[in-house]
Amino acid sequence: MAPHIHQVPSSKSTEGKKAIKNENTEQAIQIFSGGSSSGTDANSVRINVDSQIHLEDVAQFVQFGFDEQVKQLATHSGFQAAVVYEVYGRVTTFKWTKRTLQVMRTAAFEQAKIDIEEQEAEDLYGSGNESEDDGARDQK
Repeated sequence: MAPHIHQVPSSKSTEGKKAIKNENTEQAIQIFSGGSSSGTDANSVRINVDSQIHLEDVAQFVQFGFDEQVKQLATHSGFQAAVVYEVYGRVTTFKWTKRTLQVMRTAAFEQAKIDIEEQEAEDLYGSGNESEDDGARDQK
């Protein structure tokens, strides 16, 4: 936790000045995320946790935070959360997941434009047999 700035009560010597008070109540812990069981390899990360949080709850809170990030990204990107989890499982970072979903969204809109234009052309110029055309377009 970073030091907090607190207003010092008025007195002749410190009137209007701020003092820095260090309220560091955190403890550093090693989070294991896979790989070897030593907990000190490249698959673990050291984090600072507020001492008010029970260590047994850290994993649950991390998962909750991740789930919230996925939910927000799903809402923002227009894809369902299951798609976000699927993409995340295939890339190495959440940042890459965001970029991939943006590319997917752009590609989906571009394909939708093409499909709409094709449908408008069919509607405008007509086609011989609409039931066959609908089936052929659906298979693209």
